[in-house]
Amino acid sequence: MTSASSPAPTPGPALLDEHRNSPGLLLALLGHEAMRRLREAHTSHGLTPRQFHILGLLHDRGPQAQTDLAAETDTAPSVLVTQLNSLETEGLVTRTRDARDRRRHLVVLTAAGQQRLRGGAAAQQEVENDLFSSLTDAQRAQLTRLLVLVRDDLTGGDEHCGTPTSLDRKMT
Repeated sequence: MTSASSPAPTPGPALLDEHRNSPGLLLALLGHEAMRRLREAHTSHGLTPRQFHILGLLHDRGPQAQTDLAAETDTAPSVLVTQLNSLETEGLVTRTRDARDRRRHLVVLTAAGQQRLRGGAAAQQEVENDLFSSLTDAQRAQLTRLLVLVRDDLTGGDEHCGTPTSLDRKMT
């Protein structure tokens, strides 16, 4: 005589252990934790992750037109203006008219902005060192190469290196 109770469980990995067998889910879970820690590191230095990104772009590429920054960060111009307003109020960036095209505003990283960026970058490095403390230097380099490979596949190639994608929008 069979019981009318629920059917027997299907053999396979336990649901709670599924994250160990699913790289996508594991990456999402780790990404959530990494973003939480990175956000804390940035905010402890008075920056949002997006502001950190903006300051980093200005540091690496020099003065940028607001329209170029909006495109690089995949941010609506009105949202970018809000970000820049607070950065400018704190003296981290300045905005000036482009001497070659008076219709454009150039955003320039200030010395105070460079200092804040260095503090945020050092805090970010500490978080990354903690996140990857169980890996050797070779394993960490291999993980980075693998993640870049996956990112490039999702974004259509390495021509997007340094150019944010929809993946970067999760930073805010």
